[in-house]
Amino acid sequence: MIRLSLAACLKETRSMTSIMPSTLRVSGSGSRARFVLAVTLAGLALSGCAKRPVEIQAQIPDAYHERHPIVVGDVSKQLDIFLAGNGGIGLRQSEDLKEFVKNYRKSGKGALVATLPAGAPGGAVHQTLNEIRSIAAQGGVSGGYLKVESHGPTFASAAAIRLHFAQLDAKVVSKCGFWPYDPSGATTLQSWENRPHYNLGCSYQSMMAAQVADPLDHLRSRPEGVGDIAKRLDGIEKVREGSDPTTKWPADQTKISQALQ
Repeated sequence: MIRLSLAACLKETRSMTSIMPSTLRVSGSGSRARFVLAVTLAGLALSGCAKRPVEIQAQIPDAYHERHPIVVGDVSKQLDIFLAGNGGIGLRQSEDLKEFVKNYRKSGKGALVATLPAGAPGGAVHQTLNEIRSIAAQGGVSGGYLKVESHGPTFASAAAIRLHFAQLDAKVVSKCGFWPYDPSGATTLQSWENRPHYNLGCSYQSMMAAQVADPLDHLRSRPEGVGDIAKRLDGIEKVREGSDPTTKWPADQTKISQALQ
């Protein structure tokens, strides 16, 4: 599809009207007839431009944080504790549960929900739930923060109590590695423009979303902490004495050639 702008149409119209008076001979009142003919043909040229198809393409933002924004929202963290037998839930599941409770205390929102499996033996469910309550209490989660729900999911091989809580998380909504057009310019002219390609900055934004410990840091800065009064008083005292208040850090001046000897 050919893209034709209004400026190009006007340029084409001017070129047509400029040559018509010199190439056409009109009888009668010459100047008036040539003027009427030029206006008529100019209108026909503009009407032809209006009928030509115009391709409208959405412009991709140049700023990488607008192309690949980091979105902060709630996500569900889950852990399945399979029903305990006579020996309890086992060492592996106990360690997993301790780490899960630790993460809940650190960044969890709302209650820690335990969803019981439907159709499972009541004795095994009761025993497993008691162990979960005990380990959660040892991790600092009292019984009031543990909410129990029934009619949870079932499994083909074994039933489990599903623990889950809401947590604030940050992620990039874009799909990295997606190229909406050919960067080589073989099939489109978009790569000829001096603009960044679509995928630029996606991996950087994904890395920042994954490495920042607190998702709120993506939205706003933290308040300033209390200043070190002792450090300030020490610097003021050195200035009064006329000495240098800067910190003297030790520097190793050993050259690499000397260290290798």
